[in-house]
Amino acid sequence: MRSDETETEKAEQWGAASKGDRLALSRALLSIMKDGVFFADKDLRIRYANQAFSRAVGLDAFDREPPTLSQLYPEPMNDRPLSNARAALESIGYWSGELTKSRHSSRPSVEEIRITIAPEIAADESATSGGPRYVGVVRDVTDEREALERLAWTRNHDELTGLPNRILFSAAIDSVIKRSDATKSSLVIVTADVDDFKRYNTDFGHDCGDMLLRAAGKRIAATVRAGDICARTAGDEFSILMPVRASEEAQEAAARVKTAFDEPIELEGKRYPLRASLGVAVWPRDGANSVELLAAADVALQACKDSGRNCITQFSEGLYQNRRGRTTMEADLRDAIDTGLLCVHYQPVVRVATGAIDSVEALVRWDDPIRGDVAPESFIPLAEETGLIVRLGELVMRSACRQGGAWSKGEGPALKVSVNVSPVQLQRPEFPAMIAEVLETTGLAPDRLIVEITESVLLERLDDAALGLSRLKALGVSLSVDDFGTGYSSLSYLKNLPIDIVKIDREFIKDIELSSAALEIVVGIVGLAHRMGLSVVAEGVETAEQFYLLRTMDCDFVQGFLFSHALPPLELEGLYLSRGGGSRYSSFFFRR
Repeated sequence: MRSDETETEKAEQWGAASKGDRLALSRALLSIMKDGVFFADKDLRIRYANQAFSRAVGLDAFDREPPTLSQLYPEPMNDRPLSNARAALESIGYWSGELTKSRHSSRPSVEEIRITIAPEIAADESATSGGPRYVGVVRDVTDEREALERLAWTRNHDELTGLPNRILFSAAIDSVIKRSDATKSSLVIVTADVDDFKRYNTDFGHDCGDMLLRAAGKRIAATVRAGDICARTAGDEFSILMPVRASEEAQEAAARVKTAFDEPIELEGKRYPLRASLGVAVWPRDGANSVELLAAADVALQACKDSGRNCITQFSEGLYQNRRGRTTMEADLRDAIDTGLLCVHYQPVVRVATGAIDSVEALVRWDDPIRGDVAPESFIPLAEETGLIVRLGELVMRSACRQGGAWSKGEGPALKVSVNVSPVQLQRPEFPAMIAEVLETTGLAPDRLIVEITESVLLERLDDAALGLSRLKALGVSLSVDDFGTGYSSLSYLKNLPIDIVKIDREFIKDIELSSAALEIVVGIVGLAHRMGLSVVAEGVETAEQFYLLRTMDCDFVQGFLFSHALPPLELEGLYLSRGGGSRYSSFFFRR
């Protein structure tokens, strides 16, 4: 009760203060703000501005008559320019937009402006007689926008060679197919893989390997014709799209690409002989779209490698049938789910501020009696293609929640548990009910479960994903976007989703020590996520230097081999206890 009385007394004291005192206090507050603030009349003519705004727009230059916003910002950049501002303010009392402002440097600034009616001022007679009526807030977002542009470029291009990456190359194939339908021409897809490239990295170092890849990319691009498209689609793999008049020209087209490897590449006075294996697919014979054509080219490429490398192999149905026993693996995976050959390991997620293990990510493992340890990237895509992912996903969810529930009851570390879900699971209407039932039967509190959704899943069907996520959020679980940055160029689409955490894809983390562009992109993602109230996890942290850089940019959590591989439950408990409850990573990482 006393607290309420105190607040009332404070309010009365403020109300009793003179208008002059309140004005002085308000101006003092405005003077120390970093964002620009201005008051404008009904014609949007500046009547008062704080120091930040005055400096940003050069207000002192207008010494005779106060300028209008249109004079200060003559280059509107968005779809709601200042010419619409007055109408919007009069009808709804609010307007916002992004405007450009020329400055002495080579690049203009981009500023986010929000204008609204100032209620107390608008009610005053001065508001109708030329005095202030509106209040505006201005924030410079130039660095953020440039970071997003760099992120967009990175999404579609390979940073090392500057060539299109697989995402852009796939889109180009589909686009050319649409045009080729009308002309009845053919398309050749050539995938070229540098033979034994790993040994160049091993023998001469990764810097040399990178220079060789750049040189190889230039060589290939120089051999193709105008209108052909060359891309780097994997580590030492290049793909080329070549329109041809007929499918019979495929071998000739591939031979042109192979000439790029006829002569050794010379670097710093040394000659490096490169050889390449080429797989060829033809549209429409070998596939109807980019996915099918690239898969066909990959099948042909693998057959080329199996037959001795340094040659050209065209796709055929027989090659596909002879590729690894997909049907056999599917049957074995089904049996593994039924008989309990699959298990769940847990990889720590470390809080940067303290060095403590905050949560663990549940990762499925398959120890096959014949194949041995089967890589997840081998069987999880197969499970998604065959529908087994529903049963596999439920198995992992139940196992992880059961383990998390046991830990929360004092049988080990009290950690949050993070579980990945597939697009197939997310689209099933009964999925939220399954999670609710699992939480109830395992005793894991909802706030101890983090559900991870890959970014590409969200973007494929954003509206459906939003509905599914809302149902999950209603259970009280946390939601995380995994592999952020690989499927989109902006965080803006997350504004309407109930997301709590963003996990930056390891592809952006691996180069932050060496590439200023990669570092700036990660800084931009962290900053934007924090402004949206989201926590950030950096995946794939493998070096102490990466950790230190992430710590300087206030990244919240890190995960990667620097701290631990995914471990069975008992080994994880041992790791946790050996670090005094998970908090002793700091004794090593915080000594700088």
